[in-house]
Amino acid sequence: MVEDSEDDALLVLRELKKGGYNPEYERVETAAAMRKALQDKTWDVILCDYHLPGFNGIEAIVVLRETNIDIPLLIVSGAIVEEMAVECMRLGAHDYVMKGNLSRLVPAIERELKEAESRAQRKQAEEELHRTNVFLGLIVENIPSMIFLKDAKELRYVRFNRAGEDLLGHSMDDMLGKNDYDFFPKEQANFFTEKDREVLHGKEVVDIPEERIQTRNKGERIMHTKMLPILNENGEPEYLLGISEDITERKQAEESLRKSEEKYRNILENIDDGYFEVDIAGNFIFFNDSMCKMLGYPKDELMGMNNREYMDEENTKKVFQAFNKIYRTGISAKAFDWTLIRKDGSKCFVETVVSPIIGSNGKGIGFRGIARDISDRKKLEAQLHQSQKMESIGTLAGGIAHDFNNILSSIIGFTELALDDVDKGSPLEENLQEVFTAGIRAKDLVQQILTLSRHDAVDFKPIHINSVAKEAVKMLRSIIPTSINIQENICNKQLVVQADPTQIHQVIVNLATNAKHAMSETGGVMLVDVDTVSFDESTENINLTPGNYARITVSDTGTGINKDHLEKIFEPYFTTKAVGEGSGLGLSVVHGIIKSHKGDIAVYSEPGKGTKSHVYLPLSEQQSIELPDTNTDPLPRGTERILLVDDEPSIVKMQQRSLERLGYKVTIKTSSVDTLETFCATPDKYDLVITDMTMPDMTGDKLADEIKKIRHDVPVILCTGFSDKIKIRTGPDLQIDEFILKPIDKKKLAKIIRKLLDKAKN
Repeated sequence: MVEDSEDDALLVLRELKKGGYNPEYERVETAAAMRKALQDKTWDVILCDYHLPGFNGIEAIVVLRETNIDIPLLIVSGAIVEEMAVECMRLGAHDYVMKGNLSRLVPAIERELKEAESRAQRKQAEEELHRTNVFLGLIVENIPSMIFLKDAKELRYVRFNRAGEDLLGHSMDDMLGKNDYDFFPKEQANFFTEKDREVLHGKEVVDIPEERIQTRNKGERIMHTKMLPILNENGEPEYLLGISEDITERKQAEESLRKSEEKYRNILENIDDGYFEVDIAGNFIFFNDSMCKMLGYPKDELMGMNNREYMDEENTKKVFQAFNKIYRTGISAKAFDWTLIRKDGSKCFVETVVSPIIGSNGKGIGFRGIARDISDRKKLEAQLHQSQKMESIGTLAGGIAHDFNNILSSIIGFTELALDDVDKGSPLEENLQEVFTAGIRAKDLVQQILTLSRHDAVDFKPIHINSVAKEAVKMLRSIIPTSINIQENICNKQLVVQADPTQIHQVIVNLATNAKHAMSETGGVMLVDVDTVSFDESTENINLTPGNYARITVSDTGTGINKDHLEKIFEPYFTTKAVGEGSGLGLSVVHGIIKSHKGDIAVYSEPGKGTKSHVYLPLSEQQSIELPDTNTDPLPRGTERILLVDDEPSIVKMQQRSLERLGYKVTIKTSSVDTLETFCATPDKYDLVITDMTMPDMTGDKLADEIKKIRHDVPVILCTGFSDKIKIRTGPDLQIDEFILKPIDKKKLAKIIRKLLDKAKN
């Protein structure tokens, strides 16, 4: 109480007690005392007299206002004019009560206490609301998404957060009171306005998953926007609230990922190698088209297929071991070559690189790999292996051919001399004829070995393949048993090929011989067919350049060949015949001959269904044909002088007798060095020189060089059983005039000698 009269104060207290209050109070008389009392305690109400010595009610109101404390202040005065009471109320007093009418005091206090409590609650609510607004404002300002608020009528911005300012490049002050047409291109503004109206009209949330906006500093951005209407108490839209998330980077990342996946998929789908992914149990979960082609399955069948379904037991074990190691170590590995079984039952050889697929838990959940079809490489390896075998037999042939042919030269030559001397029809002639036949068979065997190794001399010339085939069939009819019916289907048009007729004849005979063996027990039909065929780049299973070919086919109705044997038929010495029935060189020789003629051979056979052998030879454009020599006239003779040298005494002795019987005068030597000395001593004594190739101290071609230096016009014939180094030199420095292989054909040698001697005379 601000009161200077103790009695008046007691009257007021008595009135309060009558009203049911038992107040704690403090009476002050000055401004200082009032300030101190307000600082010391908290009070519910202030009762203030208007007139005090040196202090009054208006001053008390001022003191209360200075403290900024909301306490009801009532003027309780004995005498106050109305104007002063009104002034006090204007300055902040809540009511005034005259001391002569204290009955109004308690109701006035109760009323003001209630209003004070109401004001306190309202103030607290306002403070809470303020704090909430501040808190929400902080959230809105700091949220990374753009938040904006538009009025519902004109769609002008009334609020914008910091993220929106950063994104669009405009401050909130710039945007307040403006609409989208002030900041965006018309087309975009139209789109935004249309969507805003849709939200306000529908009074529902609208989600725009993707929209593009043009910003001031960041160019075009992609936004994910949600908008909702803010309704007033009447349920009508008052504002439009929008939240926009910048998803540009995410969309770019998604697009990059999509392109990467597309590129990755394109690569996988366009590589020739098979790509696959399998689960931990080995079931397909992903693969490319090449994998389907490799195995011959469509995608829907291959999906989920386990490796046991396209592998045999052995390869399944290999796969399990390889995958198990990769799973345990987590290290990618180049696995062993595997054999897969295609849908059609054929085999496919693959080389595979396998890596583990690691799950989110860091453990393996499957395997991925690249499978390369190496079936062609396997075939090439087999061909290389075959070639190496051929090379080996060729090396062997080269090593023995010279010595063997020297032996055969003596056997055949002396037998021929003996046959000339023996009585015709005698048992001795018959015996000698058997020896001669055996020698010729041995000669042919060596020739087959040389043909197989491609070390023989091949006489390529244009021939009518039809004629060679007809001659071969004619000969076959005399050696094939009558239980086998030989048929021919040789086209009438003459087909010209560049070939050695003797070797082509040998090819047909060898194929026919095999056919004969296949039908030896049951008999059957043998067909020799000659026609033409063309190949282009798309032709499969034929190792030939595109073009036109003559095709010779020898087929039979015999026992056929099983698959395992069919893969080995061209190997030297491979045979299914009994001991003594064949050397195993027949098809190897055929293979070597055809390859040397730039052709190919393909054999088709099944057990019980016979065999077809197709030989392909390139057709020639040349039409001039050299007819075979059919002259049966006596051997040409002469009286000239011949110098003959060979390191085998038996050969020079045999050849000397043979040439002397033709009238020639023959000087023999067994040493090339001795021969050169003899020739140097009397170079004009000799009309022709015959020399062996392989001799100690000086080879035959070197001897020919030295002889030609002394006398360049003397003819030189070089003989050899075999030499892979011999090359017939041509041109101005010709040193060897003719070349002949051992065992020497007496008729051929006689003609060569006569030709060279006649040429030298002219």
